[in-house]
Amino acid sequence: MTTARRNLALGLFFGLAAAITWGSQAVVARAGTLAGFSPLDLSVLRFATAGLILLPFAWRGRHALARVGPWRLLALACCGGFGNSLLFGGGVVFAPATHGGTIAPITAAVTGALFAIPALGEVPTRGRVVALAGLALGLVLLGWDGLQGDHPGAWRGDILLFLAGAIWGAFTVLLRRWAVPALPATAAICAISALVVIPPWVALGFGAVPDLSWRDAALQMGGQGIMSSVIAISLYAKATELLGATRAACVSTMMPVAALILSVTLLGESLGPLKVAGVALAVAAMLGAVLFTGRRSAARAA
Repeated sequence: MTTARRNLALGLFFGLAAAITWGSQAVVARAGTLAGFSPLDLSVLRFATAGLILLPFAWRGRHALARVGPWRLLALACCGGFGNSLLFGGGVVFAPATHGGTIAPITAAVTGALFAIPALGEVPTRGRVVALAGLALGLVLLGWDGLQGDHPGAWRGDILLFLAGAIWGAFTVLLRRWAVPALPATAAICAISALVVIPPWVALGFGAVPDLSWRDAALQMGGQGIMSSVIAISLYAKATELLGATRAACVSTMMPVAALILSVTLLGESLGPLKVAGVALAVAAMLGAVLFTGRRSAARAA
């Protein structure tokens, strides 16, 4: 097996593992909002847990992080850490988990490909443009029930989820552009995010955490703090190194499949034909973008 094929296989494996892990994030976050946690509560439980676990890795990779620089790390934390978490948590307050697990990742795939053009010089081929158009159409189908009134007020959550997906697309491109090491960067992002969200949370009286069940808090700490932050972000950062920003962003659209299955089975949410069609179209477009199309450099495209 050639090095290119091995990197493709490993990148797909890491990307799919991250996508499936993130598929449960929308379900866990939605369960948290239904239990009474605010988006700020969820962010604190997530990043305080992940930051403590990963702190030794941040120290071990301190020299590599110093080369990245504090302002770049802050930008990464905003796009892939606390900023993304607050938007996503706010989104699932208004929208069901089926929206949270679908709209954000598909938006990330499309915006990641768009951002990669000026930032990385990765110009999509004609085939990938068609695939990205399929992703965009799948996104419309997934959010249609919120526009139709099947989930009153879900459109507000959909806007927040769209923004969360957009800045995640930027996060993907920045990881690639700045050649950020995966595990130290994840540790730094979680630590910075914890430092950002904990002070206002304390000032607001620790939110709803003291009044709710410790089991609910433990679910958020384990599901979001360990699985989604520690494990999934590390896997995704590695996939980005091996696949490139555009392919990695497209692979993340496997997340909707896991999210829909878990949302229906664990939360009892509805699964209409438009959602099924939207996910099927998005996954088919993702596979086409990753396996059968490529990208050109800006210099070659000129």
